[in-house]
Amino acid sequence: MSLELLAIGPLSGHAVLMLVFALGVFATFALDRFQIGSVCLAVLILLPTLFFVFPHPDVEPYRFFGGFGHPALVAICALMVLGHALVLTGALEPAARRLAVLVEKSPRLALLAVLLLAAAASGVMNDTPVVVLLMPLLIAALKRAGQGPGFMLMPMNFAVLIGGMATTIGTSTNLIVVSLAASLGAQAFGIFEFFPLVALAAAPALVYLWLVAPWLLRHVSPAPTAEAQPVFEAELRVAAGSWLDGAQVREVLKRSRGRLPLRRIRRAGGSLLAPLPTATLRAGDSLVVQDTAERLKEHEQRLEAKLHAIDEERAPDAEHAVVAAQLVVTPESPLVGRTARGARFADTYGLILIGLRKASGATSTREQLPDQRLAPGDVLLLQGPTEALQALQRDALGLLLDERLALPRQRKSLLALGTLAGVVGSASLGGVPIALAALVGVLVLLGTRTVAWKEVGSALSVNVVLIVAASLALGDALTVTGATGFLAGGFVQLTQGWPAMAVLAALMGLVGVLTNFVSNNAAAAIGTPLAVEVARLLGLPPEPYVLAVLFGCNLCYVTPMAYQTNLLVMNAAGYAFRDFVRVGGPLFLLMWASLSWVLARHYGLV
Repeated sequence: MSLELLAIGPLSGHAVLMLVFALGVFATFALDRFQIGSVCLAVLILLPTLFFVFPHPDVEPYRFFGGFGHPALVAICALMVLGHALVLTGALEPAARRLAVLVEKSPRLALLAVLLLAAAASGVMNDTPVVVLLMPLLIAALKRAGQGPGFMLMPMNFAVLIGGMATTIGTSTNLIVVSLAASLGAQAFGIFEFFPLVALAAAPALVYLWLVAPWLLRHVSPAPTAEAQPVFEAELRVAAGSWLDGAQVREVLKRSRGRLPLRRIRRAGGSLLAPLPTATLRAGDSLVVQDTAERLKEHEQRLEAKLHAIDEERAPDAEHAVVAAQLVVTPESPLVGRTARGARFADTYGLILIGLRKASGATSTREQLPDQRLAPGDVLLLQGPTEALQALQRDALGLLLDERLALPRQRKSLLALGTLAGVVGSASLGGVPIALAALVGVLVLLGTRTVAWKEVGSALSVNVVLIVAASLALGDALTVTGATGFLAGGFVQLTQGWPAMAVLAALMGLVGVLTNFVSNNAAAAIGTPLAVEVARLLGLPPEPYVLAVLFGCNLCYVTPMAYQTNLLVMNAAGYAFRDFVRVGGPLFLLMWASLSWVLARHYGLV
């Protein structure tokens, strides 16, 4: 086989180098041991370096920085700001709250409405804000209805991913694919041009998510019991002059009605005592307990003791409500990679970190908290004023899993919605480039003070910028060195004699499998030139093969690391890796088969 592939065309030393380099990048993404932003920055440094050390007559090394000025990246950044404006102003909150009411009355019917709304909204705004908006409202509504979030959050998330593939602006991946394809000579796709294809293919998938997926997830958090909620370790401080000062442990347990999960007693000097019934407490002691966020607050009120680390000098004003809330670290959060100590919650927001639950499900002891490095999907238990918690979410540090702390609806929500509608309308009907239209939309939001420059900075994700720039650079390097042509020739030879629809499905399936283990933007940047080259070798129009890559890059259902919103719902609902395989595997096959058939039939390849 290797001789046949080499016979396709001469494989230069630079092409071999780029194939090895790309394989190393994919392996690094799949291992998930390094921060994705660091990997992408390394790619942007190493690519020009390699071409400086091993010069290529037709390649200027600095060309690999061109992704920072690529229209696709400009559009992605502007659309992130537009989507963030919808979250800040609560523009979609009224519809989401009506859904939450329906969840309480009829969870099964509400699931269908959630799937349809989530899919529709994600077609015109980034996937992550849609999930961020719906998650806390649905969790709270399901709790009031006596239901756990397990049966609804994963189907909702997958509906968001399905809707995101339906338009050119649904995800950053789509924009990369259509922009690259146009630069390689393929037809420029309109915003809603392939929406009918996705809608037709998505119909059976949404039925599956409505009727079958909840049954497959029936074992996940069947009821919102305290035992199913994340458990945190915290400390209750014994204040001088309080009833606890001089009390014995047996009295404390009696007052808590035997519900206090007391692990040990920490003396003011740092020594630890066993929680024996006859042990006597004194001022400065801390009761080390382990329980859910809700029960920790109950213990605090019942025992009249403050949760550890509310510093008296930093105590919030009495007129402001002090609450404990869970914050999920989002993939774009600036907290990712930092330690809890480095986050400086107390100095910046006046908030106290009293617990941490890792995305893996492990909890952290009080001693471990300051030096724990944060990762996407981690849940922080924070205590402080409501306004400070809302500021934390407004600055895009994470997602608060409490509907009571949802950002209040702003009077400029209609302006935010109208601006987004104007951007989409001008780009789809007026023929204005989406990058230009989106930038004008951002200018309108800034001019009307719907968003401030500080909030623009919060909306932009450094990781997304680096991923897009690095992906474009890697795809360009593979194309210019001839490595893409080599891969395309090999693919054509492997599928020689296959029906056209089978070749299309094979390309989509290949990219789909790849995107579940590496960055979907990286898969898009490499898969798009491959699709164009495969079409050229087959003597066929490139458009169906480009769409096969676009759809394949969005089939990220099988692993939690396949897409950033997968990690968000994973910890919030208590899913395990196998739950994504159990539910996402059949969905992958269903969408793969239906999209392949619809695409082939539309372009006459059946």
